Amino acid sequence: MTAQTAWPENVIARYLADAGKALADPTITVDLSEDPDTISGVLGVCRGCGSTLANSSYYGHPDLITGRHWAQEHAETCRAIPKPA
Repeated sequence: MTAQTAWPENVIARYLADAGKALADPTITVDLSEDPDTISGVLGVCRGCGSTLANSSYYGHPDLITGRHWAQEHAETCRAIPKPA
């Protein structure tokens, strides 16, 4: 059993990246969060390669469908690992 890690504040969905699966590292993820600047968008970021999904909104409402699709697709193929601190 792997230990659960706390999600960053405002993250509403999280996908384990391919690199995270291969390395059994639960911190290499693709995260979706509400856009704090617009309140009506969804932002995405990969914790491995740093790719981002810009403000995804649909008629002024958060576009979770587009955000989830991007995050799932990216997580399935991203093999990047974050640079050590």
